[in-house]
Amino acid sequence: MQGFSINNITIKEYFELKDSSEYDIFIDTLQPTNVFNGKRCNLSKLTFDEVEVIKKIFLNPTIENIKDLFIELFRLGTIEVSAINEFLNTSIFDLFRSKKYIQEWLTNLIETENKQLAGIPDDKLIMINAAERLKAVSHLLTKIKLAEQFGKSPSEIGNWKYITVFTILIANKINNDIQIDYSRQK
Repeated sequence: MQGFSINNITIKEYFELKDSSEYDIFIDTLQPTNVFNGKRCNLSKLTFDEVEVIKKIFLNPTIENIKDLFIELFRLGTIEVSAINEFLNTSIFDLFRSKKYIQEWLTNLIETENKQLAGIPDDKLIMINAAERLKAVSHLLTKIKLAEQFGKSPSEIGNWKYITVFTILIANKINNDIQIDYSRQK
């Protein structure tokens, strides 16, 4: 039986292909890894605003916004090589693996947010479709509410580490749930 062999090409070469299907079959099968051109990103140090930007990028990924994201996350570029050249001259398989790693991290993060921060649905809010109407501004509303709570500006809250904001949101939710339960006991 003859083994299957495929050339390891750069991201630039991949996007110049007329037919990339022989490479695309690897997108789902490659193991995710936090390595891109030998560099690692530290997702735990992201700010609240940076996580929001990543969420938006992965809702509608393009080669341009993925390139910009990877340049920032993996701190691409040196004095000798521009960040864009480093990105384009990296193996397409590095892109597939590291993009999958970020996608899985983001999926887990969103699932955790939904699980930890979900409340009991209010029939009146459901009737007026509040969740869908507020979806586009929920990030900003969170920053405004926390800014009021801590005497800061919304932009300052956006610069806080994501984990700090998330932990505060969980604490606020638990406190609110206890207040609601207590008021029902009266």
